[in-house]
Amino acid sequence: MNTKIVTAVLAAAVAVGACFATPAQADGFFIDGRYGRSDFDGSGKDVALGVNGGYRWGAFGLEGGYIDLGSLDHGYAYIGTPGGGTSGLHSGIDVGGWTLGANGHFNLTPNWYLSARAGLFHWKADVDLTGVAQNAEFSGSDWYAGVGVGYDFSERFGVGLNYDHYRAGKSGMDFDAKAVSVNTEFRF
Repeated sequence: MNTKIVTAVLAAAVAVGACFATPAQADGFFIDGRYGRSDFDGSGKDVALGVNGGYRWGAFGLEGGYIDLGSLDHGYAYIGTPGGGTSGLHSGIDVGGWTLGANGHFNLTPNWYLSARAGLFHWKADVDLTGVAQNAEFSGSDWYAGVGVGYDFSERFGVGLNYDHYRAGKSGMDFDAKAVSVNTEFRF
């Protein structure tokens, strides 16, 4: 028999067996770290970093955390005005904030899962004003929502790929960001 076929069959058998090796999830605390790429609605991209923790009862839970969406800084940029136009106001924006919401962790197999999250996003945007000695600071409360897919290596550890949208805007100014990130989750 061809060794390539035998190797492929054995590799497939190990992969299928690994998918069913982890016991079902249980109630408990979790903490996750996120590292990814933020996109300020096509105006610029930066690194997004976050930490999140909470408690999950089976598939559903509550979470809270902090996300740093990075900076939009490329010399001279534009932000929206209340009338829907744009105005050249800043040379850089830093956006970050606290999250508080609900999440879900839905097993497709004992290892593969889908996730969802949504809640309140209390954000702050530091704006470097062009031609002005003083900078501006904006803050507010909006929402965040996201979905993901991942793999649980054990009952206590998993890795996922996520897409999240963070709504942040005030007085016609838009600081929205989308983030694609990899997360690691520890459960205890």
